[in-house]
Amino acid sequence: MEEHPLSESSNTWDTVVEECESIADDYRERGWRVVVATPGDVVPVPQPGDSTVDHVGLDIVVGDDVYTELESAVEGASFDEYEAFRAVTGGLVYLTLVVRATDDEVAVCLPVYYRLAESERMFSLVDDGETMKTKVHPLDPEQGVEFVHDDPEPLLPPDREAE
Repeated sequence: MEEHPLSESSNTWDTVVEECESIADDYRERGWRVVVATPGDVVPVPQPGDSTVDHVGLDIVVGDDVYTELESAVEGASFDEYEAFRAVTGGLVYLTLVVRATDDEVAVCLPVYYRLAESERMFSLVDDGETMKTKVHPLDPEQGVEFVHDDPEPLLPPDREAE
């Protein structure tokens, strides 16, 4: 069985989660509706060997309770902005991703990680002009909320070379 990417993680993951919580608190103080959706797993898609490409980007699995809260918060909201703070260490990209619906005052804070070793196909498709998306869903992948990132650069490693 493959080891979870965070099983030997440094404090980087804890810092990312704490940053998301802090950012969420800032938005709440301004009266925004905020959901922090800490993932159980994150996978860059498509994966090497995937025969079909449903979307290009990050596939994030969250618990059913978090997903229910997320689904309720995003219903009817128009997400128009996002920002990401990133770090790369130990073969992982760590992101504090905040997606905003500014007119609706809704923010989704996502602490995210993904393996560089699993990302080449995603990087290649993004380099070829594919739109990058983040899909957040419960264990049932038929459900889900997608966020579109017209500018994927903040989600990618800063020193990545486009081929």
